[in-house]
Amino acid sequence: MKIAILGDAHFGARNRNVLIENWQRKFYEEFFWPKLDELGVDTIFQTGDYFDNRKWINLQTMAFQKEVFVKQAQSRGCDVHVIVGNHDLPFRNSLANNSVRQILGEEECFTVYDTIEKKEFDGCEITFFPWICKENEEESFEVLTEGGEVAFGHFEIDGFMMHPGSYARSNTQSVDFTNWERVLNGHFHAQSEKGNIHYVGTPYQMTWSDWSTKHGFWIFDTFDKSMTFHQNPFNYFHKIFWENGTNYDLDTIKDGYVKIEVREKNDFESFEKFMDKVNFNQPFEFKVIETFEEWTSDNVTDMLEMATTTELIEEYISDVATVHNKDFITKTMLEIYNEALELSDSISQN
Repeated sequence: MKIAILGDAHFGARNRNVLIENWQRKFYEEFFWPKLDELGVDTIFQTGDYFDNRKWINLQTMAFQKEVFVKQAQSRGCDVHVIVGNHDLPFRNSLANNSVRQILGEEECFTVYDTIEKKEFDGCEITFFPWICKENEEESFEVLTEGGEVAFGHFEIDGFMMHPGSYARSNTQSVDFTNWERVLNGHFHAQSEKGNIHYVGTPYQMTWSDWSTKHGFWIFDTFDKSMTFHQNPFNYFHKIFWENGTNYDLDTIKDGYVKIEVREKNDFESFEKFMDKVNFNQPFEFKVIETFEEWTSDNVTDMLEMATTTELIEEYISDVATVHNKDFITKTMLEIYNEALELSDSISQN
Protein backbone atom coordinates (compact mmCIF):
# COMPACT_ATOMS: atom_id res chain seq x y z
CA MET A 1 0.00 0.00 0.00
CA LYS A 2 1.28 3.47 -0.91
CA ILE A 3 0.59 6.45 1.37
CA ALA A 4 1.30 10.11 0.56
CA ILE A 5 3.16 11.84 3.40
CA LEU A 6 2.46 15.57 3.38
CA GLY A 7 4.47 17.79 5.72
CA ASP A 8 3.26 20.77 7.73
CA ALA A 9 0.79 22.68 5.53
CA HIS A 10 0.74 26.02 7.41
CA PHE A 11 -2.41 27.31 5.76
CA GLY A 12 -2.68 31.03 6.51
CA ALA A 13 1.11 31.41 6.78
CA ARG A 14 2.51 34.81 7.75
CA ASN A 15 -0.87 36.35 8.55
CA ARG A 16 -2.35 35.00 5.34
CA ASN A 17 0.28 36.40 3.02
CA VAL A 18 -1.55 36.28 -0.33
CA LEU A 19 1.65 35.72 -2.31
CA ILE A 20 2.50 32.62 -0.26
CA GLU A 21 -1.10 31.45 -0.58
CA ASN A 22 -0.82 31.70 -4.38
CA TRP A 23 2.31 29.54 -4.34
CA GLN A 24 0.57 27.03 -2.07
CA ARG A 25 -2.29 26.88 -4.57
CA LYS A 26 0.20 26.27 -7.36
CA PHE A 27 1.70 23.33 -5.44
CA TYR A 28 -1.64 21.61 -4.78
CA GLU A 29 -3.37 22.31 -8.08
CA GLU A 30 -0.43 21.83 -10.46
CA PHE A 31 1.71 19.26 -8.67
CA PHE A 32 0.36 17.44 -5.59
CA TRP A 33 -3.09 16.34 -6.79
CA PRO A 34 -2.04 15.59 -10.40
CA LYS A 35 0.88 13.50 -9.08
CA LEU A 36 -1.39 11.51 -6.72
CA ASP A 37 -3.79 10.91 -9.61
CA GLU A 38 -0.89 9.70 -11.74
CA LEU A 39 0.40 7.39 -8.99
CA GLY A 40 -3.06 6.13 -8.02
CA VAL A 41 -2.52 7.03 -4.35
CA ASP A 42 -5.63 7.85 -2.31
CA THR A 43 -4.39 7.71 1.31
CA ILE A 44 -2.76 10.81 2.81
CA PHE A 45 -1.01 11.37 6.14
CA GLN A 46 -0.48 15.01 7.12
CA THR A 47 2.13 15.77 9.81
CA GLY A 48 0.37 18.54 11.75
CA ASP A 49 0.61 22.35 11.76
CA TYR A 50 -2.22 22.18 9.28
CA PHE A 51 -2.90 25.82 10.11
CA ASP A 52 -0.24 28.42 10.82
CA ASN A 53 -1.78 30.79 13.37
CA ARG A 54 -2.24 29.43 16.87
CA LYS A 55 -4.84 31.97 18.03
CA TRP A 56 -7.12 32.75 15.10
CA ILE A 57 -7.85 31.67 11.52
CA ASN A 58 -8.75 34.09 8.77
CA LEU A 59 -12.06 33.35 7.02
CA GLN A 60 -10.28 33.51 3.66
CA THR A 61 -7.79 30.93 4.95
CA MET A 62 -10.62 28.60 5.94
CA ALA A 63 -12.16 28.94 2.48
CA PHE A 64 -8.79 28.50 0.77
CA GLN A 65 -7.81 25.26 2.54
CA LYS A 66 -11.25 23.83 1.86
CA GLU A 67 -10.97 24.68 -1.82
CA VAL A 68 -7.45 23.43 -2.53
CA PHE A 69 -7.23 20.53 -0.07
CA VAL A 70 -10.44 19.34 1.60
CA LYS A 71 -12.74 19.35 -1.43
CA GLN A 72 -10.03 17.95 -3.68
CA ALA A 73 -9.47 15.05 -1.28
CA GLN A 74 -13.19 14.40 -0.93
CA SER A 75 -13.82 14.50 -4.67
CA ARG A 76 -11.22 11.76 -5.09
CA GLY A 77 -12.53 9.68 -2.19
CA CYS A 78 -9.21 9.98 -0.36
CA ASP A 79 -8.61 8.75 3.17
CA VAL A 80 -6.88 11.64 4.97
CA HIS A 81 -5.27 11.39 8.42
CA VAL A 82 -4.19 14.62 10.16
CA ILE A 83 -2.32 14.87 13.47
CA VAL A 84 -2.38 17.97 15.67
CA GLY A 85 0.79 20.09 15.63
CA ASN A 86 1.88 22.85 17.98
CA HIS A 87 0.65 25.55 15.57
CA ASP A 88 -2.83 24.03 15.78
CA LEU A 89 -3.06 24.64 19.55
CA PRO A 90 -4.43 27.79 21.22
CA PHE A 91 -2.96 26.65 24.57
CA ARG A 92 0.70 25.92 25.29
CA ASN A 93 0.14 22.94 27.61
CA SER A 94 -3.11 21.45 26.30
CA LEU A 95 -4.56 20.02 23.08
CA ALA A 96 -8.04 21.27 23.97
CA ASN A 97 -9.96 23.28 21.36
CA ASN A 98 -7.33 22.66 18.70
CA SER A 99 -8.16 24.18 15.32
CA VAL A 100 -7.82 20.92 13.35
CA ARG A 101 -10.46 19.17 15.45
CA GLN A 102 -12.77 22.18 15.26
CA ILE A 103 -12.55 22.61 11.48
CA LEU A 104 -11.70 19.18 10.03
CA GLY A 105 -13.21 16.92 12.69
CA GLU A 106 -16.57 16.56 10.94
CA GLU A 107 -15.27 16.61 7.37
CA GLU A 108 -16.02 13.49 5.31
CA CYS A 109 -12.94 11.26 4.71
CA PHE A 110 -10.84 13.12 7.32
CA THR A 111 -9.57 11.62 10.58
CA VAL A 112 -8.02 13.93 13.18
CA TYR A 113 -5.65 12.70 15.89
CA ASP A 114 -5.46 14.75 19.09
CA THR A 115 -4.86 11.61 21.16
CA ILE A 116 -2.42 8.76 20.58
CA GLU A 117 -3.94 6.06 18.42
CA LYS A 118 -2.71 2.89 16.68
CA LYS A 119 -4.09 1.77 13.33
CA GLU A 120 -3.20 -0.87 10.78
CA PHE A 121 -2.72 -0.08 7.08
CA ASP A 122 -2.31 -3.13 4.83
CA GLY A 123 -0.61 -5.07 7.62
CA CYS A 124 1.59 -2.20 8.78
CA GLU A 125 0.86 -0.86 12.27
CA ILE A 126 1.17 2.91 12.50
CA THR A 127 0.88 4.88 15.75
CA PHE A 128 -0.28 8.49 15.43
CA PHE A 129 1.17 10.96 17.95
CA PRO A 130 -0.13 14.53 18.28
CA TRP A 131 2.17 17.26 19.61
CA ILE A 132 3.63 16.35 23.02
CA CYS A 133 2.81 18.89 25.74
CA LYS A 134 2.35 18.83 29.51
CA GLU A 135 -1.15 17.37 29.17
CA ASN A 136 -0.10 14.21 27.30
CA GLU A 137 3.62 14.01 28.07
CA GLU A 138 3.51 11.05 30.46
CA GLU A 139 1.33 8.91 28.19
CA SER A 140 3.37 9.83 25.11
CA PHE A 141 6.68 8.70 26.56
CA GLU A 142 5.17 5.50 27.88
CA VAL A 143 4.04 4.60 24.36
CA LEU A 144 7.34 5.75 22.85
CA THR A 145 9.29 3.55 25.24
CA GLU A 146 7.10 0.58 24.37
CA GLY A 147 7.94 0.98 20.68
CA GLY A 148 6.32 -0.46 17.57
CA GLU A 149 6.50 -0.49 13.78
CA VAL A 150 5.96 3.10 12.60
CA ALA A 151 5.56 6.23 14.74
CA PHE A 152 3.93 9.10 12.86
CA GLY A 153 4.19 12.35 14.77
CA HIS A 154 5.01 15.99 15.26
CA PHE A 155 8.05 15.57 17.49
CA GLU A 156 10.73 18.07 18.48
CA ILE A 157 13.82 15.88 18.80
CA ASP A 158 17.11 17.17 20.14
CA GLY A 159 19.96 17.68 17.68
CA PHE A 160 17.92 17.61 14.46
CA MET A 161 18.12 20.43 11.92
CA MET A 162 15.26 22.93 12.08
CA HIS A 163 16.69 24.82 9.11
CA PRO A 164 20.25 25.16 7.75
CA GLY A 165 22.56 26.32 10.52
CA SER A 166 20.01 25.87 13.32
CA TYR A 167 19.53 22.71 15.38
CA ALA A 168 16.90 21.77 17.96
CA ARG A 169 17.49 21.75 21.69
CA SER A 170 14.88 19.55 23.32
CA ASN A 171 14.30 17.13 26.17
CA THR A 172 13.05 14.59 23.63
CA GLN A 173 16.06 12.50 22.55
CA SER A 174 16.74 10.15 19.65
CA VAL A 175 17.12 7.27 22.13
CA ASP A 176 13.44 7.68 23.04
CA PHE A 177 12.63 6.18 19.61
CA THR A 178 15.04 3.23 19.77
CA ASN A 179 12.23 0.65 19.82
CA TRP A 180 10.61 1.86 16.61
CA GLU A 181 11.37 0.54 13.13
CA ARG A 182 10.59 3.91 11.55
CA VAL A 183 9.69 7.40 12.76
CA LEU A 184 8.03 9.76 10.26
CA ASN A 185 8.00 13.28 11.53
CA GLY A 186 6.79 16.80 10.83
CA HIS A 187 7.47 20.05 12.76
CA PHE A 188 10.78 21.17 11.19
CA HIS A 189 10.76 22.76 7.72
CA ALA A 190 14.01 21.14 6.57
CA GLN A 191 14.32 17.49 5.61
CA SER A 192 16.76 15.33 7.54
CA GLU A 193 17.28 11.70 8.43
CA LYS A 194 19.29 10.05 11.16
CA GLY A 195 18.98 6.37 11.98
CA ASN A 196 15.30 5.41 12.09
CA ILE A 197 14.08 9.02 12.36
CA HIS A 198 12.99 10.89 9.24
CA TYR A 199 11.91 14.55 9.18
CA VAL A 200 9.88 14.95 5.97
CA GLY A 201 10.09 18.76 5.68
CA THR A 202 7.41 21.15 4.45
CA PRO A 203 5.72 20.86 1.02
CA TYR A 204 6.84 24.37 0.01
CA GLN A 205 9.02 27.29 0.99
CA MET A 206 7.61 29.83 3.45
CA THR A 207 10.57 31.91 4.70
CA TRP A 208 14.11 32.76 3.65
CA SER A 209 15.30 29.93 5.91
CA ASP A 210 13.79 27.53 3.34
CA TRP A 211 15.50 28.88 0.23
CA SER A 212 18.31 26.28 0.05
CA THR A 213 16.41 23.16 1.15
CA LYS A 214 14.29 20.71 -0.83
CA HIS A 215 10.51 20.70 -0.45
CA GLY A 216 7.72 18.48 -1.72
CA PHE A 217 6.00 15.32 -0.48
CA TRP A 218 6.81 11.65 0.05
CA ILE A 219 5.28 8.29 -0.82
CA PHE A 220 5.56 5.71 1.96
CA ASP A 221 5.35 2.02 1.05
CA THR A 222 3.83 -0.06 3.87
CA PHE A 223 5.34 -3.24 2.41
CA ASP A 224 9.04 -2.39 2.75
CA LYS A 225 8.67 0.92 4.65
CA SER A 226 10.60 2.76 1.94
CA MET A 227 10.17 6.47 1.19
CA THR A 228 10.14 8.06 -2.27
CA PHE A 229 10.47 11.84 -2.57
CA HIS A 230 8.60 13.99 -5.10
CA GLN A 231 10.14 17.46 -5.21
CA ASN A 232 8.00 20.57 -5.50
CA PRO A 233 9.14 22.24 -8.76
CA PHE A 234 7.96 25.69 -7.65
CA ASN A 235 10.36 27.81 -5.61
CA TYR A 236 9.75 31.46 -4.85
CA PHE A 237 12.70 32.38 -2.63
CA HIS A 238 15.68 33.00 -4.89
CA LYS A 239 19.20 33.84 -3.75
CA ILE A 240 21.43 34.85 -6.64
CA PHE A 241 25.20 35.21 -6.33
CA TRP A 242 26.77 37.82 -8.62
CA GLU A 243 30.44 37.15 -9.36
CA ASN A 244 31.01 39.34 -12.40
CA GLY A 245 28.06 37.50 -13.89
CA THR A 246 25.59 34.72 -13.15
CA ASN A 247 23.83 31.90 -15.01
CA TYR A 248 20.72 32.02 -12.80
CA ASP A 249 17.50 31.36 -14.70
CA LEU A 250 15.61 34.65 -14.30
CA ASP A 251 12.49 33.17 -15.90
CA THR A 252 11.81 31.50 -12.52
CA ILE A 253 11.72 34.64 -10.35
CA LYS A 254 8.34 36.11 -11.33
CA ASP A 255 6.25 36.86 -8.20
CA GLY A 256 9.09 35.63 -6.00
CA TYR A 257 11.37 36.99 -3.32
CA VAL A 258 14.87 37.67 -4.67
CA LYS A 259 18.15 38.49 -2.94
CA ILE A 260 21.18 39.33 -5.04
CA GLU A 261 24.41 38.82 -3.14
CA VAL A 262 27.29 40.64 -4.83
CA ARG A 263 30.57 38.80 -4.31
CA GLU A 264 32.58 40.38 -7.09
CA LYS A 265 31.65 43.27 -9.36
CA ASN A 266 34.30 44.75 -11.64
CA ASP A 267 31.90 45.97 -14.30
CA PHE A 268 29.20 48.43 -13.22
CA GLU A 269 27.55 48.44 -16.65
CA SER A 270 26.99 44.67 -16.90
CA PHE A 271 25.59 44.63 -13.37
CA GLU A 272 23.12 47.41 -14.16
CA LYS A 273 22.00 45.53 -17.27
CA PHE A 274 21.48 42.46 -15.11
CA MET A 275 19.38 44.49 -12.66
CA ASP A 276 17.21 45.67 -15.56
CA LYS A 277 16.61 42.03 -16.52
CA VAL A 278 15.68 41.18 -12.93
CA ASN A 279 13.11 44.00 -12.91
CA PHE A 280 11.78 42.91 -16.28
CA ASN A 281 11.00 39.44 -14.89
CA GLN A 282 8.74 41.01 -12.22
CA PRO A 283 9.82 39.62 -8.85
CA PHE A 284 7.50 40.48 -5.97
CA GLU A 285 10.47 41.85 -4.03
CA PHE A 286 14.21 41.96 -4.53
CA LYS A 287 17.13 43.21 -2.50
CA VAL A 288 20.80 43.68 -3.28
CA ILE A 289 23.37 42.74 -0.66
CA GLU A 290 26.89 44.00 -1.25
CA THR A 291 29.85 45.60 0.41
CA PHE A 292 31.81 48.39 -1.24
CA GLU A 293 35.20 47.56 0.22
CA GLU A 294 36.71 46.86 -3.19
CA TRP A 295 35.82 50.30 -4.53
CA THR A 296 38.33 53.04 -3.79
CA SER A 297 38.36 56.57 -5.18
CA ASP A 298 41.21 55.60 -7.52
CA ASN A 299 39.66 52.60 -9.27
CA VAL A 300 36.17 54.13 -9.38
CA THR A 301 37.47 57.22 -11.17
CA ASP A 302 39.08 55.06 -13.84
CA MET A 303 35.71 53.45 -14.63
CA LEU A 304 33.74 56.63 -15.13
CA GLU A 305 33.24 57.75 -18.72
CA MET A 306 31.46 60.85 -19.91
CA ALA A 307 28.54 60.42 -22.31
CA THR A 308 25.91 62.70 -23.81
CA THR A 309 22.27 62.37 -22.76
CA THR A 310 21.24 61.17 -26.20
CA GLU A 311 23.94 58.49 -26.12
CA LEU A 312 22.73 57.36 -22.74
CA ILE A 313 19.14 57.14 -23.99
CA GLU A 314 20.13 55.12 -27.04
CA GLU A 315 22.35 52.80 -25.00
CA TYR A 316 19.73 52.21 -22.31
CA ILE A 317 16.96 51.33 -24.75
CA SER A 318 19.33 49.08 -26.68
CA ASP A 319 20.04 47.10 -23.51
CA VAL A 320 16.61 47.01 -21.90
CA ALA A 321 14.63 43.78 -22.11
CA THR A 322 11.45 44.43 -24.10
CA VAL A 323 9.32 42.76 -26.73
CA HIS A 324 8.55 46.08 -28.40
CA ASN A 325 10.33 47.76 -31.34
CA LYS A 326 13.49 49.32 -29.89
CA ASP A 327 14.11 51.61 -32.86
CA PHE A 328 10.63 53.13 -32.50
CA ILE A 329 11.09 53.55 -28.74
CA THR A 330 14.50 55.19 -29.23
CA LYS A 331 13.13 57.59 -31.86
CA THR A 332 10.18 58.53 -29.65
CA MET A 333 12.32 59.10 -26.56
CA LEU A 334 14.80 61.29 -28.48
CA GLU A 335 11.93 63.36 -29.87
CA ILE A 336 10.57 63.85 -26.35
CA TYR A 337 14.04 64.79 -25.10
CA ASN A 338 14.53 67.35 -27.90
CA GLU A 339 11.10 68.86 -27.27
CA ALA A 340 12.00 69.19 -23.60
CA LEU A 341 15.24 70.99 -24.52
CA GLU A 342 13.39 73.38 -26.81
CA LEU A 343 10.80 74.07 -24.13
CA SER A 344 13.56 74.73 -21.61
CA ASP A 345 15.31 77.14 -23.97
CA SER A 346 12.03 78.97 -24.63
CA ILE A 347 11.36 79.38 -20.91
CA SER A 348 14.91 80.63 -20.32
CA GLN A 349 14.63 83.24 -23.07
CA ASN A 350 11.36 84.55 -21.66
